[in-house]
Amino acid sequence: MRGYLTGLFLHSDDIFTDHSMATSIKPFSPDDQTEITRLEAALTAAGVGTWEFNPEKDEFKLCERFKAIFGFPFQDTISFNELLQQISEEDRELVRSRTEQAFEKGDLFDFEFRIVREKEGEPVWLNFKGQGSSTAHTLAGIVTDVTKFIKTTQETAEVTRQLRAHEAELNKTIHRFESLIAEAPVAICLFTGKDMIVELANAPMVGYWGKDMSVIGKPLREAMPELDGQPFHQLLADILVTKQAHVAKDARVDIEVDGVLGTYYFDFTYKPLLDENGEVYTIINISIDVTQRVLAERALRESENKLRSIVNTAPVAIGLFVGRDLIIEMPNQSFIDIVGKGPDITGKSLSQVMPELESQAFLEILDEVYTTGKSYKTSGTQVEIVRNGELTQNFYNITYTPIFDENGEVYAILDIAIDVTDKMQEQMKVEESQMQLLTLFEQSPAAIAVIAKEDLTFTMANPFYARLVGRTVDQIVGKPMRKALPELDGQGFDAILERVIETGEPFIATEQSVDLMKDNVLQTLYVNMTYQPKRDLDGQVSGVLVVATDVTTQVVSRQKIEDAENTLRGAVELAELGTWQIDLSTGMIEVSDRLKHWFGLGEEALITPEHVFDAIYQQDLDRIQKKIATAIADHGDQIYDIEFTIKPGEKRNERVLHTQGLVLYNAEKVPYKVIGSVQDVTVQQKMMLALEQQVQHRTEELESTNEELAAINEEYMALNEDLSLSNDLLSRSNENLQQFAYIASHDLQEPLRKIQSFGDLLKNRFAGNLGAGAEYIDRMQASAKRMSSLIDDLLSFSRVSTNKDLTTPVNLDEVISSALLDLDLAIQQSKAKLSIGALPTVHGDSSQLVQLFQNIISNALKFQEPDSTPVINISARTIPSQDLPESVRPARQCEAYYQIDVEDNGIGFDERYTDRIFQIFQRLQGRSQFTGTGIGLAICQKVAINHGGAITANSQVGQGSTFKVFLPVE
Repeated sequence: MRGYLTGLFLHSDDIFTDHSMATSIKPFSPDDQTEITRLEAALTAAGVGTWEFNPEKDEFKLCERFKAIFGFPFQDTISFNELLQQISEEDRELVRSRTEQAFEKGDLFDFEFRIVREKEGEPVWLNFKGQGSSTAHTLAGIVTDVTKFIKTTQETAEVTRQLRAHEAELNKTIHRFESLIAEAPVAICLFTGKDMIVELANAPMVGYWGKDMSVIGKPLREAMPELDGQPFHQLLADILVTKQAHVAKDARVDIEVDGVLGTYYFDFTYKPLLDENGEVYTIINISIDVTQRVLAERALRESENKLRSIVNTAPVAIGLFVGRDLIIEMPNQSFIDIVGKGPDITGKSLSQVMPELESQAFLEILDEVYTTGKSYKTSGTQVEIVRNGELTQNFYNITYTPIFDENGEVYAILDIAIDVTDKMQEQMKVEESQMQLLTLFEQSPAAIAVIAKEDLTFTMANPFYARLVGRTVDQIVGKPMRKALPELDGQGFDAILERVIETGEPFIATEQSVDLMKDNVLQTLYVNMTYQPKRDLDGQVSGVLVVATDVTTQVVSRQKIEDAENTLRGAVELAELGTWQIDLSTGMIEVSDRLKHWFGLGEEALITPEHVFDAIYQQDLDRIQKKIATAIADHGDQIYDIEFTIKPGEKRNERVLHTQGLVLYNAEKVPYKVIGSVQDVTVQQKMMLALEQQVQHRTEELESTNEELAAINEEYMALNEDLSLSNDLLSRSNENLQQFAYIASHDLQEPLRKIQSFGDLLKNRFAGNLGAGAEYIDRMQASAKRMSSLIDDLLSFSRVSTNKDLTTPVNLDEVISSALLDLDLAIQQSKAKLSIGALPTVHGDSSQLVQLFQNIISNALKFQEPDSTPVINISARTIPSQDLPESVRPARQCEAYYQIDVEDNGIGFDERYTDRIFQIFQRLQGRSQFTGTGIGLAICQKVAINHGGAITANSQVGQGSTFKVFLPVE
């Protein structure tokens, strides 16, 4: 034991690191028995055990105090594994790893762990402190029981957690109260103190006040000075004393809103809230703006007084028919004149006063209005009336309006009649003129039609309009638009017509798309069209005049040009290129936004060469100008290709750019423009520079090694010669490597090839030096691979042409076989099970159809749960066109279609996204879960449309999917 203590304290400087005591405390002497005895007594009193571990011999020496602390009868020397057996299983690996680490590095260590023994049903925690000795090849340290300290720490943490939980709950309660007031649908605020500080106010209340949230925290007199002289300050002061709530209805308040003092009316409540001492600590104000109601009630009373005056002086005939017997009340003079029976008609039934109505429909109509409570209105209706003994036949605009009592029952009918006899006679003449005009319309070379207000019925259509919509005139005229042209349903034209009729405003559209059925095929046309309201003599809209011109050819041609431009623009964006062009006649330069950003240019409308050249280093600028001059002077398809560096500036960073350009010539072979693109190759250049620096570093290391080897004794000369030869070979290898790096940086022009090549070079040759940087190389490679796949898929998408010969018979059994052959490796790896039924022969392009089904089957193999076996069933059937799902609209109309189903047991998807999955670049899962570019299904849809068909899908999340392809039966 004495030797053990001696060894322990020989390492005491490593364990106890407070060297400030070194000059005041005499060093411990391992040869002094008195000091050893005193030390052991101190360790016993402090409850500190000591130990020493020799890993090479697997000897763990311990003292009696160590045994007492562990509560286990160890031998004086045990193996490390015997010690671990008395340590809690959960902490054994911790003790093992910390001990090994301390031995390998000679570090200090200090950690806690639990032992197998428990005390009163709770774990016993011990603390190990110590340090390894690189000279003695041992570990030495102390052990103490820290159970009470650990328990106290845990209890303190639990108390802290509970306090924080209580604090969080209190904050939630306060937040909920504030949110309740803020989100309340009525205006609420709180006033506190004698000065009535606005403690809280929600948005409706602040809106009533015509203020903003800055009023919170201010006294009410300061927040709303316009209330001075009004009763509200006194009301609030009284509530502080009486502690009684105050409720007001239709209270007038003068408030300044947007700088204007206005009068408003409110229903409001002042409610005092009392504290535990019964004192008012706040007053809650709840208000409702009733200004509109108060003003409306006033206006109603005024209007009732005016009504009788208006009826009596109205220029139209007005009378009231009371009860089912239609007793005449309140007839004005115009009504008496129309009836023609003298002034004594009040209090008599309508049938008694006007018996001539018995043979007409008006008495039945009035009874219907009385029974149903629904108004009746007619225009230009002929009425036969015996006036002053003579039968007259005049025309009237008539309105019968039911009048309801307080129970909602009809008790009278208001009759308003306007004599329009003169207007009707004029209208008949106008209609005769319109018929002549319609005859001219039918001979017009423009597509013209007239649609009546009632049911949007065609009353006229000329032959050009009939040909435009793929019908004959007889198939259109006299029919509502929904029946004559059912394919227009859902395209919005009926709503536009109704809006023109309702508002009387014309509708003009250019290049309006419309889907029409022509030659039994649903086609998309583009028209310039005008909907002009057609009015009668009263100025009322009675229909719509339609004038249309077919501009499909022009629109389709322009769209093809735009598609080509969009495709090129998309490729430029994917490659992160900048574009530029130089007008050789003016010297002006046009550049893309990305290039402006790189060069630090603003939004200048015109960019001169000086703007650009100012950002380029002079040595590069000389080469650029020489290259451009050479390209222009060659008078051919000269490609301008160069790399240069732009200088750092206030709005730009230093970048290495690679540009390519092409000189354009006019018909006279005179160059007039230079166009080109620019790519940022800064990253690639930095990678090349880093590679060259590593090569240089290795070369320098070898040269240093050679110098050291030269100083070794002559007996190693033979070995030195071999090493010198090796150094020469390695130097040549390094020179070759430098040449390769230079060539690679200039020859690998395509960005993806550069990224992949440099990535491979770094990983293969310097993997040991990259460390954690290897992960970034892998991510860079993965990104390059994804972009490569994306470009391939984009090319595939663009190559799905609609101009191929689609009349060739194609056996779908052979198509599926070809698709499965391409997917053979994926099928074998996933152990997929496929079931293929009898498939038909269709007309189309074999390569496109193979691509369609290969994409669908590939998705069925890919989108699977981990460790699941794909099960794919392929079947086909023939369905008539009327049985197609509502969401399926094939590109070509046929009597029947082949339905080919591809069913899988994959992860499925939410059917809300069915339309989305067929759009280009659309993905429902993250790229980290499943690879892909989001283009495959867009290709499938394009192939199906090219073949006159359609594609859709049914699915449930976790239940698999069924993709349905519809192809015409020829």
